[in-house]
Amino acid sequence: MKIINKNSGQSLMEMVVSIGILMMSVAAILALTTSNVVGQKESEFQIIANNLAREGIEVIRNKRDSNWLAGLNWDAGLYDAVLDLGGVVIPVFDIDAGSWQLTFAQNDVNYRVFITNDGAYNQDGVGTQTIYRRYLKLQYICQGGTEYFGDSNCSEKIGLKIDSIIKWKEKGMTRQARLQDLLYAWK
Repeated sequence: MKIINKNSGQSLMEMVVSIGILMMSVAAILALTTSNVVGQKESEFQIIANNLAREGIEVIRNKRDSNWLAGLNWDAGLYDAVLDLGGVVIPVFDIDAGSWQLTFAQNDVNYRVFITNDGAYNQDGVGTQTIYRRYLKLQYICQGGTEYFGDSNCSEKIGLKIDSIIKWKEKGMTRQARLQDLLYAWK
């Protein structure tokens, strides 16, 4: 009887192939993880920008509603915003008064958004400057047979078109979030 001795170990070539497959798998996992982290950061920037834009529209809506409750003309305090500087306005929260104030933009510096230590975003220069810049552009909605957008010279002002624009730089590219709303006068 003859006994055949078989070695069932791996050859050097099999080990090199196995290590190569393992390294490709690890590289793919690292690439997916990196891509996921980058995408998550971009998504975070976009969410913050969308919320800042929404807040800008709500400031104008609040001003219209407050005017109505106080028995004032619906566009009191907004009329000047439409006339001055092409309707460009900056919403600034006055902590002492506990209300929003509309500041007319003088230059690009006024557009900057800051964040305080407690995480509140503002445009009054308090806190650390963020990557964001925000401004609102207001135009009257006019009635004259058909609705159209105009300035304060329109015959019948029936509302406001609000463009809330947020800009920021990300990886050397200028990004923008823009929300638009049509806000009508209450009768």
